[in-house]
Amino acid sequence: PATQTEKKAAFVDASSATRWLAQQPQANAAAMLNELVNQIQLFNNYTVSPRERFKTLEVLRKTLFAVSGECQRRYENKPLPLPPAEQALLDAVRRLWRGALVSYLHCLRAALDFDASVIEHRAKIAHRAMSCLRMEQLQSYLAGAELDGMFWRNLHAVFASAEQLDIASEPVGDRLLGETSESTAKGQFSMMLLLHMAQPFSLSRAQFSAALRWFARWREQVDILSVPEFEAKSHAVAIDLSQDKPIHDNARAVSVGRWLLLDNILRKMRQRLKLLREGETPENLKLGSGLSSEACMSLLTTLSDRLKYPLQELPEASAASPVFRFASGLENIHRLLGGSGLNDPVGSAVFGDALSQQQLAVFDHVVRDSADSRPANTENWQLLRKEGSEWQLLRPAHAGETRLGLRGLLGVQLASQSEHALAIISSLSARNDGSLDVGINFLPGEPAPLVAEVREKPSGKVSRHPAFLLPADIDVSASVVLPVGLPARALSMRFHEARSQSPLSLRLHELLDRSGDNERWSLSTDR
Repeated sequence: PATQTEKKAAFVDASSATRWLAQQPQANAAAMLNELVNQIQLFNNYTVSPRERFKTLEVLRKTLFAVSGECQRRYENKPLPLPPAEQALLDAVRRLWRGALVSYLHCLRAALDFDASVIEHRAKIAHRAMSCLRMEQLQSYLAGAELDGMFWRNLHAVFASAEQLDIASEPVGDRLLGETSESTAKGQFSMMLLLHMAQPFSLSRAQFSAALRWFARWREQVDILSVPEFEAKSHAVAIDLSQDKPIHDNARAVSVGRWLLLDNILRKMRQRLKLLREGETPENLKLGSGLSSEACMSLLTTLSDRLKYPLQELPEASAASPVFRFASGLENIHRLLGGSGLNDPVGSAVFGDALSQQQLAVFDHVVRDSADSRPANTENWQLLRKEGSEWQLLRPAHAGETRLGLRGLLGVQLASQSEHALAIISSLSARNDGSLDVGINFLPGEPAPLVAEVREKPSGKVSRHPAFLLPADIDVSASVVLPVGLPARALSMRFHEARSQSPLSLRLHELLDRSGDNERWSLSTDR
C-alpha cells in the first residue's frame, strides 16, 4: 500500500516495537493476534525507511510464530465447516501472515530498486517473504481451507523477484520454521508447490506431517528451469509466474514459464521405497516414527504418483451439474436406507423380551421411539467430476448444519428412492465462500441396514447401534460397516436386519479399514 507520514501505529521502528511487545498480554493468544493484525496493518501504511522496516519485522517475527502456533490448536484438523469462532480465528491468522508479507514486500521492493540500506539483506528479505507465505499455506492446509488466487500470485511474484535479485539459491538461516537450519527461496518456493501437488486435503494428520518432514529435507533437490530442457523420461511440472494459479492450467500458452524438474526428489522416493521393502525401518531412513513401514511405503507411492501426475483444477459448478442427495452421520444414514430398531426398548420382543410382548398384547404393535420413524436429514450436493468410483462434489454453503470429517461415512441416494450407496470422504476442503469441495470413494455393493446389538464391557449394558451390510461381489467378500471403536468395547455382538428385525447369523472376522467415524470388517457366517 501507499504510505503516509501520520503516525497511527503503536510502533514505527525496532526499538518502539520491542517496548510495545513488552507491554502486551502475550499469554492471551487470541487477543494478541488481533492486536498484531491491527498494528501491522497500520505499520504497513506508515512511511519508514526500508532498513528500519526490516529491523522492526525481525523484532516482531518470533512473536508472530508463537501466536500463530498457539491459535492453530483451535482450528487444525477440525470437521468442516468450522464454527464461526474458529473460522474467525483462522481468518485472523491468515491476515496476520498476509500483513507480515506486505511488510517484507515493502523491503523487497526497495531491494529491487537497489536501495543501499537493504541490498545486502536481499536474500534474507526474499526468504522472509517466502516464510510468510509458507505459514499462510500451512495454517490454511491444517484447517482444511483452500488458498485464493492472490496467494499464488504473491508466491510467483516473490520468486520472480528472488530470481531478479540473483539470490533464489542463496541459503538463509531460519530456525523459526522448525525444519532445516537453513534453506533457499527456491527451496521454499518448490516446497509450497510440492505440498499443493500432494493434495493435502486428502491426507490424514500423520500423513501430512510426514509429507512436511520429507519435503523439507528434499525441497532443495528440485531444479527450476526457465526453458524446458530435460530428457524424455524426466518429470517436469509447468509453472506460469504470470498466473494466479499454482501450476499451469494448460488452457493457454505459458507467458512467464518455469519448469519444476522433479527427477531428483522422485529418485529419493524410489530409493526409500526399495530400502523399506528390503526391511529398513523408517527411523533409519530418517522418515520419522509417525508411520509404520507399510504406511510409509503407501504414502511414498501416493506422493510419487501425485507429483508425476498433478491433479487439475476442479470445474466450476453450473445449473447443469447433476445433483445427488447425501446423508452424513451413521444413524442418519441408517434412516436414509430405511433402517429402524435403534430405539426399541432394551430386550424388546424382536430381541426376545417380555416388555415387547406386553406391548403387542395391549397395542397390537411394538411401541417405537419417534426417532426411528423421522425421515433422514439429507442435503443436495452437485457433482463436479466423476472418475469411476471416485466423485468430486460441491457442497453449497448453508446446505446444512452437519459438519464433515475426512474419512467419514456418507449415504448417497442415487437414481431413485430405492437405490443407495455408501461412500467414504477421501478429500475435504473449504472454499472462501463457505462451500465445501468433497471427494468420495464408493464402497462396493448396495448396502443393507443392520442393527448391531452390543453387550458392553465391563458394565454388561445392552445397546443398539447402526450397522450396514455390504454384500459379496465378484472381487470382494461381504463386509459390515460399524461405528468406530464399537467392537473394541463389545463383550458380545448380535446382528439383526434393520427393517424386519429378524436375527442374522453374522460374525465379525477381520478388520479391513478404520477411518473417521466408521470401521469396516469382513465376515464369517455361522452355519
